[in-house]
Amino acid sequence: MWFDTGLVILYLAVLIGIGVRGRVKDVRGFTALGGGYGTFTIFASLSASYIGGGYSAGNAAEAFSEGIKMTLALFGFSISTILIGRFLVPGVRRFRGSATVGGIIGASYGRAARALTGVFSFICCAGVVGAQMGAIGTVFNVLLGVPHRLGILAGCGIVLLYSTTGGLKSVIMADMVQFVMLAVGMPVLLLAALAKAGGVGEVIRSLPSGHLNPFNGTTFFGFVSLFLTMMFGEALAPPYTQRLLIGKSPESTAKATVLSGIFSIPFFIITGLIGLSAYALKITSNSAAAMPSLVKAILPVGARGLVMASMVSVILSAADGFLNGAAVGLVCDTIKTLRPNLSEKSELLWLRAVNLITGAAAVAAALALPGIFNILILAYSFWAPLILVPLAAALLGVKSSGRAFRYALAAGLLGTTVWNYLLGKPLGIDGAVPGLLCNFSVFAYYTSRYQRHRVNRILVLKQK
Repeated sequence: MWFDTGLVILYLAVLIGIGVRGRVKDVRGFTALGGGYGTFTIFASLSASYIGGGYSAGNAAEAFSEGIKMTLALFGFSISTILIGRFLVPGVRRFRGSATVGGIIGASYGRAARALTGVFSFICCAGVVGAQMGAIGTVFNVLLGVPHRLGILAGCGIVLLYSTTGGLKSVIMADMVQFVMLAVGMPVLLLAALAKAGGVGEVIRSLPSGHLNPFNGTTFFGFVSLFLTMMFGEALAPPYTQRLLIGKSPESTAKATVLSGIFSIPFFIITGLIGLSAYALKITSNSAAAMPSLVKAILPVGARGLVMASMVSVILSAADGFLNGAAVGLVCDTIKTLRPNLSEKSELLWLRAVNLITGAAAVAAALALPGIFNILILAYSFWAPLILVPLAAALLGVKSSGRAFRYALAAGLLGTTVWNYLLGKPLGIDGAVPGLLCNFSVFAYYTSRYQRHRVNRILVLKQK
């Protein structure tokens, strides 16, 4: 066990070394603006960013306790990523020089819209980091015997160290290492688990009948709601959009995004099967600990250390990107917009300070809220129902106004809040879905008014 623990510590030291060595000295370095990253780098970094604790250990935990429902719902994310690469990424060419979601929103809907986007980027990203910190606490506790709360603090401290000093450049360098680790470690764990269980057939035969029912524990509409939440919840979230803006060309970035979406499909299947295998082998009664408990129970020394490091890697790879996304969004889109005369030195100090604050907020969320997916879905409610539709419209080249953005944001926020907390989620449908529909309806209405006004104005000018 000491050898395996040493491998994990060595891996964490490598990540810290990446941050310290890659220390940035200006805002451009912190945001990686103008990085010109190629297809494989964007593919690996994007994949490492979205495959976090929720989509790995969280998916395994859900498969352990509920069956295939969550794994199937996660395919919504895969479809969304492929469609974004195919239809939306080419639109980034209109926003070259932007480094944030707010940069796109501001160019399309005005300064107020950019400032609001920065606030909600921060809230969403802090929530997602909170989910990752909850997962890292469980992983450290089960694998290394570290108390859960201390594991959360240790995991957050490590990722804060290299993401605060090195910014997005260090995060991308770390993502490359983390992608290799997760792409190797998770299949190794699954193959070992299936061999121990006697194959996929034996695993399936050992499951309760409900585990193979996608509507287990929910309704048809509840499952559709979950699928749509996974499909739209993280779509074009700040760290993902940041990577789309720093690619070498829109064509190579689009290709990388599609490949990343395709890669996610077998990965979700692998992590879901890991959870089912843990259930079949009766490794633990605690679903949240299904994956780390499986690692400890079936892998030999050496291989166990590799997969332990892979599990840590999976979680940190999502946490670092969202930490950077929160800091860059709040500082570059909100604070810089409200204080346009802020010096570059002060802006860099703000970026590092907000990165640290986001980590503290994430720790608080991980300690206060139970369940990885509960935190993720709460974070999604501050993104898709508020920002996704106007952002997608901007990338598609749709002309609209600041009024359309503001009213749509208010409608999405109100719709989500009323549906979740006043109506109590009728039919088991999460408020992010009706909130997204409210946002889309209001945005479409005011955008059509704006475009009619533009057409009429052009006609009047021609008549003169």
